[in-house]
Amino acid sequence: MARPDLRGRPVLLAGLAIAATIALVVASVFLLLRHWQLAPGADRVPARLAAPPAPALQSAPQQDLAAYRAEKERALHTLAWVDRAHGIARIPIEDAMELLLRRAGSAP
Repeated sequence: MARPDLRGRPVLLAGLAIAATIALVVASVFLLLRHWQLAPGADRVPARLAAPPAPALQSAPQQDLAAYRAEKERALHTLAWVDRAHGIARIPIEDAMELLLRRAGSAP
């Protein structure tokens, strides 16, 4: 039994409008590609991209890790110039914490 509140003509017209819009968009893209003289498949990424280098994995990195940590520990506890020309130096962390504590104590 047909429903009296549902008319087929507006639904059919809406479907035809959607189909016509899709056809117009596809035709426009095709014409633009021909106008720009692009070869078929020019929009695709070439498959011969270079692969990124593999990570340098170690089977036993304990020695390198210990050396890295010792270097960072030395940097925390020694004086050194970072940029002598601009007057930037690195100071031991204990001294830096003491300076910060003194400045915080004298702040209002």
